[in-house]
Amino acid sequence: MIAGLPIREATAADLERLVEFQNRYARPGRTQSVELARRFEAANPEPNRLFLIAEDPAGILVAAASASDGGMMGGGQNRWRANVRVAPDHRRQGLGSAMLERLEAHVRTKAAPKLQSAVRGEEPEGLAFAEKHGYHEYHRRYESYLDLPAFDPTRFEDPKAIEERAGVRIDRYDTLEAEAPEKVAFQRAMYESMSVTQMDIPRPEPMPPPPPFEAVREVYFESNDTFARDCSVVAVRDGRVVGTSITGIDPEGVAYTFYTGVDRAERGKGLALAMKLTILARLKERGIKVFGTTNDEANAPMRGINAKLGYVNSPPTIEVEKVFQKVFQR
Repeated sequence: MIAGLPIREATAADLERLVEFQNRYARPGRTQSVELARRFEAANPEPNRLFLIAEDPAGILVAAASASDGGMMGGGQNRWRANVRVAPDHRRQGLGSAMLERLEAHVRTKAAPKLQSAVRGEEPEGLAFAEKHGYHEYHRRYESYLDLPAFDPTRFEDPKAIEERAGVRIDRYDTLEAEAPEKVAFQRAMYESMSVTQMDIPRPEPMPPPPPFEAVREVYFESNDTFARDCSVVAVRDGRVVGTSITGIDPEGVAYTFYTGVDRAERGKGLALAMKLTILARLKERGIKVFGTTNDEANAPMRGINAKLGYVNSPPTIEVEKVFQKVFQR
């Protein structure tokens, strides 16, 4: 009991309330449906995860915290990430500290070298909380948003001209999937292209190896209600996928770039810009108002493209970590 409120481990029966709680504080484009959350839970079991919640006397969720090695998505590298969120009216009462202490104790039993998390730049109290508990910044990411009604495509070269000059075809995901002789083979080729190009994202640590296609196909391509197939595009050269830009539209109607990547051999030809312009035209047709994206601080090429398009940065996401020195002294 902290501040008169019990802290307990979450169960499957709490999922709907957890999704609502997380959506309440999510940035634009980052909400999800309960149905999608259930499918991701089924597709990626996380047996090592510890998920804690606290409820007020009326049974209303007022705090949630978790620590996980990512399950299958974590690549088996014993990398742990934590999240702690306390409703504003219940802060400064020890709830967050008590939850974090339990998470750290759990992670230490797994011989993890460190625990990582992220705090938002617009929430300075979050960074102060992290620093108070021994966490230090190691990386920054930036979410940015584009006002679609105000976007003027005439400032840019026609994306068709870019793709013709590069000798590739850029088209909507749903169009190319419908044309493909074998749908699953097309999905696999797209996934493999993304798996390769994501390794070039400039991160302070290497990306974990992606899970097998068969393990994620259903939830990524078939049962994902945020995957906007008509607003996602694929670049193809001679039948081979050489670039992708995946768009999601959340339950609030905000579009978001899940991923953009181009094969190394095809970079410098304007394909990333052409893919983004193609998507922007389709989103405007659909009447979408806001289009968001996330980029690592060191990803200068993609951040430069987004700046040209008119994206406006939100405060940074500050990634922090705490190294458990005792692990290295064993």
